[in-house]
Amino acid sequence: MISLYNGDKEIKIEVKDESYSYEAIMGEDTLTLYFSHPGYIEIPVGSWCDFYGKRYSLKKDSNFKKNGERNFEYTLILETGKADTMLWKVRHTVDRSIKFSYTAKAHEHLRLLVENLNRRSTGWKVGDCIEGTEKVINYNHTYILDALNQLAELYETEWQITEETVNGKQIKTIHLRKVEYNKENPLKLSYGKGHGFKVGVGRTSGDIPPEIILVETTDRNIDYSTYAKYLLLPKNKTIRFDGTKFENEEGFDSTKARIYKTDADGTCIMRADKELTTAKEDSLDCTAIYPSRVGTVSSVIEVNKENNFFDFVDKDIPEELNFEDCLIAGETMTVIFQTGMLTGKEFEVKYIHEAKDKKEARRFEIVPQEIDGITMPEPEVWRPKVGDTYAVFGIQLPKAYICNDSTQTGASWEAFKEAAKYLYEHEDKAFIFTGTLDGIWAKKRWLEIGGKIVLGGYVDFYDTQFHPEGSLIRMIGIKRFVNNPYSPEIELSNEPIGTSVSSDLNKIETNEVTVIVKHKDALQFTKRRFRDAQETMSMLEDALLNFSGSVNPITVSTMQLLV
Repeated sequence: MISLYNGDKEIKIEVKDESYSYEAIMGEDTLTLYFSHPGYIEIPVGSWCDFYGKRYSLKKDSNFKKNGERNFEYTLILETGKADTMLWKVRHTVDRSIKFSYTAKAHEHLRLLVENLNRRSTGWKVGDCIEGTEKVINYNHTYILDALNQLAELYETEWQITEETVNGKQIKTIHLRKVEYNKENPLKLSYGKGHGFKVGVGRTSGDIPPEIILVETTDRNIDYSTYAKYLLLPKNKTIRFDGTKFENEEGFDSTKARIYKTDADGTCIMRADKELTTAKEDSLDCTAIYPSRVGTVSSVIEVNKENNFFDFVDKDIPEELNFEDCLIAGETMTVIFQTGMLTGKEFEVKYIHEAKDKKEARRFEIVPQEIDGITMPEPEVWRPKVGDTYAVFGIQLPKAYICNDSTQTGASWEAFKEAAKYLYEHEDKAFIFTGTLDGIWAKKRWLEIGGKIVLGGYVDFYDTQFHPEGSLIRMIGIKRFVNNPYSPEIELSNEPIGTSVSSDLNKIETNEVTVIVKHKDALQFTKRRFRDAQETMSMLEDALLNFSGSVNPITVSTMQLLV
């Protein structure tokens, strides 16, 4: 018997044995109810019920078949709050646009999606989130669910939505991290009487796992004349990783650690504590990692409001970091704001390291430019503020920011660690097991095992034929039968969960935003160069006070415009 509620109305229905709930990591989360009724019964959209600690709601009209005036067969598909992510699209929180590029860290990307959900609903909040560098995500008429998949794929992780009722209100929390539970105290299962699984356990093997990861890096903030064409990994170096922490981090578990090494050229990584067998290669895009220092604006100086001249100071820039000494030949120093109203916008700057001419030290002088028809910075809205963060480009930072072997820091080591994490997740032989729990066995132990049957919950699985070596494997899918709750069907896998085909197709649409952004950047660069030429001509005219018309024929002006 299941009770559905709508306002103060309760609808009790006797469901068939085929009725079930199914949930999968980054996938479906539904409750499907089959039942018959002697006559038509109205079940309004929005009706809900609680099942296994979750609230399921009817999002669309029920399906039914009329076999006679007194024989109606119904199929109800109820969904959790996850279904709401398929209803609404991502909009920019400032200008409400639906086609834009957003540069931020993982937590800020997640916060953007939560703000969009709360724009149409209530009770959404940001949960656990991985650490990560600033990365660009393009949104182009993108549904929030597709954006979540984009975000998880970009950071090589998973997302999960958990729900709970607090003081009568539904709180829905979005987490961006691998879905894992009970790893230290896994559920022990194996095939055979008294061991958990019923007859019919099946195994599906995956592809040959990679043993070598080729790492693609960037030329951003890299000076080819003094370093290399692209960022390199630390050469001939090793690092230990336990699946969660690196050896120099608190909580590192040496008993679970694997050792990874880079090659002599600094272009790929592999295991250092075992021999290669297949030498299968895979590749990883680490172009979002580059030598950088993200600074914070400590004060803003209004030099000339009317002419849009604003400077800002970062008092925390170290004494030894003089950006003027880091310039790359042929490049112009720019800053891109990482947070605030100017997020993602790039400006040319002049840097003053030591105080001079009554100008404060650690000061950036911003060159105004026209963006989307507005000259920025401007006095009211589009301007830097104290607390905004920024990064500097068109420079090569000191070696400590590129590769510091003694502290295992810098962009090179960051890329090395990303590659090590990726190989750790993908190097084991991939298996998927499916099986149904023995209801009698499970019912006797339900108080002990019931709480461990959750998505992401670990199982210590062993079988003589299927998996003789035994290992910890996650639950990636759970099907529970309403009338037989002690015999759920469980899918186990050691593979990382990937995104769907629809998410891959969505990436094709979002690539259009990249083209638009690049086009705008090119136009803005051209406008800056033309404005520089105009200012230079004005200064020359002021300097040559007695030039004649013959010195300045129309051909000279024409050539200036062409330049």
